[in-house]
Amino acid sequence: MADAVLAAILGLAVGVPFGYALQRGRFCLNSAFRDLYLVRDPTLFRAWLLAVLVQMVGVHALLAAGWIPLAGAPFWWLAALVGGVVFGWGMALSGG
Repeated sequence: MADAVLAAILGLAVGVPFGYALQRGRFCLNSAFRDLYLVRDPTLFRAWLLAVLVQMVGVHALLAAGWIPLAGAPFWWLAALVGGVVFGWGMALSGG
């Protein structure tokens, strides 16, 4: 229980400032693809691609070092369906 609380606190301590910085820097997957095709500016797309590559290498390095476990979660199709519909509806309402 204590490990889960510590992980949540550390996740919030890192995630909130990181999310704020990404939001203020206009770092968005939608913007990255939009700028790539409409403005012909690949800057955000390259930054997004670099972030994905660093994450992929980082997760596999942590797995190989034994620092994090890899456990698969069960797939709940109804939750995925409802979540996808709610997310799509929200994106449509927000103009995304």
